[in-house]
Amino acid sequence: MSASVLEQLLEALDTETARNMLKDLKNPELRSPQLYNAVGKYLERHKFTLAKLRPDESLLGDLASALADVPELTDAELYGPTQH
Repeated sequence: MSASVLEQLLEALDTETARNMLKDLKNPELRSPQLYNAVGKYLERHKFTLAKLRPDESLLGDLASALADVPELTDAELYGPTQH
């Protein structure tokens, strides 16, 4: 198996994991401390922080304030159509 094929496989597994976690978070019956812990570990593994989503306006000036004009994306736009 070539490195690029392995990388694509791992990326697909990681994406599917994130989609399943998000789906579970949207279902009140599936929310549990274990799920929240797993989501936290997943975000840590990807070095995710809210600071990356909310830039420091004092450093970026007009660029940061311009983000307010960007429309919010729907789940379908972010993740594609959901399957039921």
